[in-house]
Amino acid sequence: MLATSVLGALALSSSGVQTATDLGPELIFGAAAGPRSMVAHKMADFAASDGAVCLDGTPGMFFFAPAANDADTANWEIYFQGGGWCYEEQDCWNRAKGNIGSSKGYQDGKSTSDIGGLMSSDCTVNPDFCNVNRVHILYCDGNSFSGNRDAPVVVNGQPIYFRGKRIIDAVVKTLVRDHGLGKAENVLLTGCSAGGLSTFLHADYVGELVKAAAPNTLKKYKAAPISGFFLLHDTVEGKPVYADEMKYIFNLANSSGPGSMNDACLASKSDDDKWRCNFAEESYAHITSPIFPLNSALDSWQTGCIYTAEPVPHNSTANGQCSSAPGWHDCAGDPEKCNSAQMATMNQYEVDFMSKMKAAGPTYAAKGNGAFIHSCHTHCEAQSGAFNTFKVNGVSIQQAVSKWWAGDGDDAAQNYEPCQYHTDSTPHKCNPTC
Repeated sequence: MLATSVLGALALSSSGVQTATDLGPELIFGAAAGPRSMVAHKMADFAASDGAVCLDGTPGMFFFAPAANDADTANWEIYFQGGGWCYEEQDCWNRAKGNIGSSKGYQDGKSTSDIGGLMSSDCTVNPDFCNVNRVHILYCDGNSFSGNRDAPVVVNGQPIYFRGKRIIDAVVKTLVRDHGLGKAENVLLTGCSAGGLSTFLHADYVGELVKAAAPNTLKKYKAAPISGFFLLHDTVEGKPVYADEMKYIFNLANSSGPGSMNDACLASKSDDDKWRCNFAEESYAHITSPIFPLNSALDSWQTGCIYTAEPVPHNSTANGQCSSAPGWHDCAGDPEKCNSAQMATMNQYEVDFMSKMKAAGPTYAAKGNGAFIHSCHTHCEAQSGAFNTFKVNGVSIQQAVSKWWAGDGDDAAQNYEPCQYHTDSTPHKCNPTC
């Protein structure tokens, strides 16, 4: 997602290929399919029987590419698409008109998806997962696949459905029934941005579904969320803008039920505080699945849409006001445009980020876990070319993931941590690989 917008709208390029400009780099939809592009599968049967539908009531959907060879037929990578959130009724109604609120813009069996970095089918880029069964779950529910509301909300005469949890269930059922997930041996769950948050929220739930589907064959299940650790943090002006937005959609989507997000987190909160589990920092502390977050501590979406945002008037179709705090627009978009005082304030966000991550001590330091947290002012970089070029202490994201994935679960936590930006000299950046 871009730092100037929360809404992940798809744009049509001059070549006729749809590029998801706000869904992270190297996520491409369109007819220009590669040899191992993932192909669209709409779940009309589960939409009808279980209500697994997008905001506008169209069927939930996923893209799928089978394993490239016999050796990888039991190996899987399942990806949650991102694209921000909708925050209120009018916002969700507006979102339902587009490709992150509806599946109507995609053709079953024809539309395709290609994703870079950790989801790439190029073995020179992604040697551990290039040949496995790859699944890309279309994001169309507005709250990181966590909504589970029976009755739709009628907005401007149109029913709006919040059924993300049911889409997860339907995807897993379809993969078991039609594509062999019931014989899985190794499964990686991932996703970027709002899909990265989905990975935090649903790591254990999806893990239980996979274990139940493949009880006799599953050997390894792990999760690697990309750019999904969004902070529960006030703005530079001390306003709880993002907290209020995420609290509202949590309640609107009825995301507090079993399986809607991390059940252990929900159980630990009073009814008034369950909305806090809509944040990775709260759910992360309760995750039992092996997990390896990939994130910037100065994420470019967060500096604009959390740290320097302004509130949106109630009943607006606007999807956030990012980088709107007076005097912060340029700095929020590019740390090299920050003055020394602003850069110190940005460094504080990095400090807060690492503090919140480490506060989940049992998870952050657990055997078999780890994290790759860097300082580059980017978003969704692990599904772009940066997957192979961004480094911490000489180790690239790809190399760190590979080492963690190969671990047996008893190895010490593998944590890579960011540097602090220079406040009084330029360039401000401290990591030359950014």
